[in-house]
Amino acid sequence: PLPAFSKARSSTPSSSSSSSLSSSSSATTPQNSSPTNPQSNPAGKPGPSMFSFFRNRYTSFSSPSRRSFRVLRILAPIIPIGLFFSEHVLQVMWVRGPSMTPYLNEDYEQMHTKSDMVLVNMWPFGGAGWPWERKRRLERGMVVPFANPRHVAIKRVVGLPGDRIMTREPCMKSAQIVPFNHVWLEGDAEDPKRSLDSNTYGPVSISLITGRVIAVLWPNLRVLDWSEWEKGLVEGDTERRFGENYRQEVRDRVLKEAVKLERPSLG
Repeated sequence: PLPAFSKARSSTPSSSSSSSLSSSSSATTPQNSSPTNPQSNPAGKPGPSMFSFFRNRYTSFSSPSRRSFRVLRILAPIIPIGLFFSEHVLQVMWVRGPSMTPYLNEDYEQMHTKSDMVLVNMWPFGGAGWPWERKRRLERGMVVPFANPRHVAIKRVVGLPGDRIMTREPCMKSAQIVPFNHVWLEGDAEDPKRSLDSNTYGPVSISLITGRVIAVLWPNLRVLDWSEWEKGLVEGDTERRFGENYRQEVRDRVLKEAVKLERPSLG
C-alpha cells in the first residue's frame, strides 16, 4: 500500500541522520578530551632547574671546551684560598740589592744580579704557643719586610721603642730615640751608602711592617734565628764566614731602653 511505502521512505533519512550524528559525536569526543590548554598541567609541577639548564649547556660544548670548564671549576675555589694564604699566612719574596749583604745576597759582590728567595711569615699571630695567642713581638735582630713608599723593602730591626741609636750617615742627628710604636731598621751592609734605611728616613711605624723573614729558600736553604743576633752569630755559619762577632758595631750603637716604653707587637 502507498501510505506504508511513504512511511518507510520517510523513516530512512531519520535513521541515517541519527547514525551520522552519533558518529560525528563519537569523532569529536577524543578532540575535546585532549589537553590543549597549557594551564591544565597539575598545579605545583616544577619547571626545569638552573642546574639542568647549565648541565644541558655543558653537554653542548665540545670536548676541549668541557676540559677547560673542568679546570676552571677546580681552580675557582683554589685561587681565593691561595691569595689569602699568600697575603696573610706565608709569602715568598726576592731580596734584591746589596743592603742586606752578606747576611742575604751573600755573593752580591761577585754577581750583582744575585737575589735570595726568602719565606716570610705574614700571620699576625703565632710564634710559640697556639695561633690565637699574641706572642709575635718584634725583637732586635729580626729581619722584616715593610712597606716602603715605592716598594716592599727588607731590613733588620736594630732598635725598639725607647732605645737610643747612635746614627750613621746620612742621618743629620748624632743620636735618635726610637718613639713609641716605631722601630729602627737598618741594612747589614757595612757601607752606609749601600743601604737606604732608618738613617735616611727615620724610625719606621710598626703598622708598615708586614711580617717576618723566617727562612732563606734559595740558593742555600737555612732557617733564620733572630736570637743569634745578640750573640753576634749567623745561624748555620759553622765556618765563621761572617766573622766571629757579626755586626758588633751595630749593636754597640744601640743603648737599650734608654727611655722606658712599651714594646710593640705585630697584630
